[in-house]
Amino acid sequence: MPNSLETDSKFLKKGVIVNIIGTILKVCGPMLTFVLARVFGPAEFGIFVSAQTLLLTISRSATLGLDKGLYWYLPQNKLQGRKPFDGVMESFWVSVVVSFICLAVIFVGSFTPYISKELPWYALSIVFFAASYVLSNTSEGNRKPQNAVFINSFFVAVLSPATSIALHFLNVPHALPLGLLVGQMGGFILHFILVKKQFPEMPFFPGKFVSKELLKYSIPLGFNEFVSSFLIRSGLWMVMLFFGPEKAGAYGIMVTISNALQTIRVGFTPILTPVVAGMEKERLKTDLKPVYSYCVFMVTFIQLLIGFFIVLFPSEIMSIAGKAFIIQPETLGILLLVHLVMGFGGMTLVVINGIGKSLYTLKMNSFCLAVALISGYFLVPAFGLVGAALSMLLYSLIEILWNNVYLWRLGLRVYSAKLISQGLWVIGLIVFYILINLNLFAFSLVEKSVLYIVIVAGLLAYWKVMSKKMAADKNSNGVKG
Repeated sequence: MPNSLETDSKFLKKGVIVNIIGTILKVCGPMLTFVLARVFGPAEFGIFVSAQTLLLTISRSATLGLDKGLYWYLPQNKLQGRKPFDGVMESFWVSVVVSFICLAVIFVGSFTPYISKELPWYALSIVFFAASYVLSNTSEGNRKPQNAVFINSFFVAVLSPATSIALHFLNVPHALPLGLLVGQMGGFILHFILVKKQFPEMPFFPGKFVSKELLKYSIPLGFNEFVSSFLIRSGLWMVMLFFGPEKAGAYGIMVTISNALQTIRVGFTPILTPVVAGMEKERLKTDLKPVYSYCVFMVTFIQLLIGFFIVLFPSEIMSIAGKAFIIQPETLGILLLVHLVMGFGGMTLVVINGIGKSLYTLKMNSFCLAVALISGYFLVPAFGLVGAALSMLLYSLIEILWNNVYLWRLGLRVYSAKLISQGLWVIGLIVFYILINLNLFAFSLVEKSVLYIVIVAGLLAYWKVMSKKMAADKNSNGVKG
């Protein structure tokens, strides 16, 4: 039986609750990351951040896009009358084999002058990264986002840095890569148990290769994952290239802080994608706008709560990592702006992937990568960490414009006029940040705390009013309550 807007709305509300809980849990990971930075110092932490992002890029690419393809394919199983677990283990084994090949290449390369002797220790995690991506996205594609939130946002995010810190004080060599390995192994085991629980009849060896339909959809996503991963991390790698590991570590800390906003938007990808993928063409014209607008509303609302806190208490947050990481602090403001803008206008990419346009995504991200590399080449040497953030802002604005024009040309109108007021809140946060950094206001810690409470109260009152209006939008599309 096809899903209805009422069914999708219930799932979205559940997803929002899971996302909020995940956001709270995600605080633990970054806090330990700050402790990790303090324990190991800027230089070693900078190498760790750079190596970890390289591993994420390689392992995500090793899935050939099959992990993200499951977001779309699993909801399609229901529409096409296939077995509910069709495509899961096929994708798992392909990802494992390709990641083992990548691991072997790195180990062989470590005997040459071209690959660092430390990188193979980090590379041990590649297979578990890739396998976990497939299993995590299986839960999300099967409308079980809470599994991935708990494991990825809390369990692994806490276990990895905690293990590294413990190994460091036990004087165990290679503490950082070994901590990463322990965290990923633990996450993989939990993911596998929970996926098997969802599909008890699913065979461990499927006895067949990935379907042509899933492969055709996923391969462009695989190339796109490599491009987008490179795109997201290009700023950090350029800082590493031009200024060395210490400044890369400082930039990595600010990226970690600002990612508190990004993870909200990314957390809605597994919530929105299955909903869009499960819509027939007729429903895309009628039901997509209230669904998409509701997601944008909730993403931006949560981002505003976190954003005002970061803007009011930046020095208190940065002090956890240590004074050595406070370099060009204005960079943090630009990174916050990027994620706020992307939260409001950048989720169109999720819709585009949800309707099966994965090849378009690859073309768009390839162009944005070219913009990032060219702009970064000029901006990073000239402006340092600020230049890396400005490069990110530039290609993000291009991506937003391109995606929204594309959906408009497809005849899909996804924004409710009721979101205009939320756009004003975003502008208000940006103006507030500028005024504080111009030193026009000087608040004590107590005054900041009181001010934040007042802002949160205002946001909650706004959310209460807007939730009723969003509900009215759903009712106008034929859904009760």
